[in-house]
Amino acid sequence: MASNERPEGASRRSQGWRGMYTGEPESQAGAQQGVTAGAQAADEQWGFASEPELQAGAQQGTAAMQADGSLAAEPDEPEGKPRNGARATRGARGGLVAGLAVGAAVLAITVGLVMGLSGGEGGVTKKGEESAPAANTAAVPYTDGNDGANATPPTDEEQQQKLDKLAADIAEKNNVQVGVAIIGENGPLHAGKLNEEGAWSTIKVPIAGAVEEKLRHAEAHGQPAPRAAMEADMDAAIHYSDNDAAFRLWMYVGDGSDRTAAYKVRDYMHRVGDPTNAAKQFEDGVYVGFGAIKWKLTDQVKFMNGFRCMNGSEKVLERMGHIIPEHKYGLAKINGAQFKGGWGPEPDGRFIYRQLGLVPGPDGEMTPVAIMAIPNDGLEPTAWDGVDALAKKLPDVLEGAPPAKTKDDC
Repeated sequence: MASNERPEGASRRSQGWRGMYTGEPESQAGAQQGVTAGAQAADEQWGFASEPELQAGAQQGTAAMQADGSLAAEPDEPEGKPRNGARATRGARGGLVAGLAVGAAVLAITVGLVMGLSGGEGGVTKKGEESAPAANTAAVPYTDGNDGANATPPTDEEQQQKLDKLAADIAEKNNVQVGVAIIGENGPLHAGKLNEEGAWSTIKVPIAGAVEEKLRHAEAHGQPAPRAAMEADMDAAIHYSDNDAAFRLWMYVGDGSDRTAAYKVRDYMHRVGDPTNAAKQFEDGVYVGFGAIKWKLTDQVKFMNGFRCMNGSEKVLERMGHIIPEHKYGLAKINGAQFKGGWGPEPDGRFIYRQLGLVPGPDGEMTPVAIMAIPNDGLEPTAWDGVDALAKKLPDVLEGAPPAKTKDDC
């Protein structure tokens, strides 16, 4: 695939980030209202807030609306509370039973020691072994491998040290500049020289999320919704990074206007928890295209951390788990990863390859990750080798990292 991500036979018009289409002249009503950050209902974003029955709940708290137009529910209470320990009265027989039990235990231990069963079949579990967990049990606690004892997760400082070492090692051995970001206990952690660059096709993820939300709102309110066409375009834009399909999604979000789309996507990202200003090009008066939106790796992991809170995000993530083989670099090397890549030449001539996604950690929990590489020799294969090497080492760094939020956390 060529570096401009344009599939064979696709129109160059699809290269939205290189000035192939311009912003609409019409003004966007309410576009300058600032960061929504989840404070406005999703209904208001998609033009349904004028209905009296929706206005009634539009200002309740800072929670975003569910995609069906209802307010997001408050976090549920945990399933049950810690028990203080039930006390069962066993009556006068307790002393006798306890005495017999002690005697039996002493005898069993003695026989066990004599027969050498401390690690053998049928005896005490071998050091380091774990019995198979029952279905639907809680995640296995993080361990550091010391005698199988539970340990606290690594601190952000410890994670940062591992991340710094990884970035330095990959840069030195693979002739690339790199950037990598993950989520720590107190926010994003970042290592490497690269952080803020053009989004390229990684921006198709929030665009698809905004499309899915708009479709659901239209359907919930009995409005026409081009579900089939948009589903097909989301498949194409995510599965094999089709730019014409992404442009149609962008235009649907913006009702035919680049300017409107930029503000709508910005507001969607803010409600996810990502402060990126996707409309900054219009505020600066120079619109190049949606792929030129500057997106930090540290903000990408914020986005992926909150993305699962949004209704319809599961459909986008499912698509991110089925990227075509030609694009399976980097995070694709981690089994079960849901990711999207973006690549191409920056205006200064540097070739860039970047990805964002969720990858399974050691206990199966999905963890937000964003990576980037720029080859020092300018060659695409060098960038691919760099992100491949980076991804292969990531699982060690991610051990103990907090998982991305789910709807239960939002």
